[in-house]
Amino acid sequence: MPLTYTRQARSSDIDDIYRIIQQAVAYLGSQNSPQWQGSAEPRREEFEEDVRQGVMYVLIHNHKVAGVGKLVSGPEKAYEEIDGSWLGNEAQYMTLHRIAIDAEVRGQGLAHQLIHDLVMLSLDHGYRDIRIDTHEMNKGMQKTVKKADFDYRGHVQMPVPNGDRLAFQLLLTD
Repeated sequence: MPLTYTRQARSSDIDDIYRIIQQAVAYLGSQNSPQWQGSAEPRREEFEEDVRQGVMYVLIHNHKVAGVGKLVSGPEKAYEEIDGSWLGNEAQYMTLHRIAIDAEVRGQGLAHQLIHDLVMLSLDHGYRDIRIDTHEMNKGMQKTVKKADFDYRGHVQMPVPNGDRLAFQLLLTD
């Protein structure tokens, strides 16, 4: 069984990160989802900056970068204006963004592993309230976040074209 773990991304991971994101862009496009398409497509420079800021993480599977994800501490403007409601009254929360898995290993449960690891990292940083969003047409990510025990909380509007997103929350208790 291959060793699988998540670590903070390094500058040497940028090529792998961007390759995986490009695969995800193509995959979402093949599903006719507008998420990450056209002018909303994530740019390489954004990932370089995320790595410099220490908010980008990579899933290592079988000694290779097999997934990517971003952890950002809130508050986040788009999440403050929800058509719905959040649970609890946490002053701070962590958001998960830009989750993507290498096409070569997609379908092996690695997205669930990556989300689990990012939740554990959030806990290690003192966050009990973890949030994520995805496009309504991204059924795979919806299934993954529900499997990870996130609850649907409503809609948020991200500041990108076709930015309406389904918002999910995992509120951990002691």
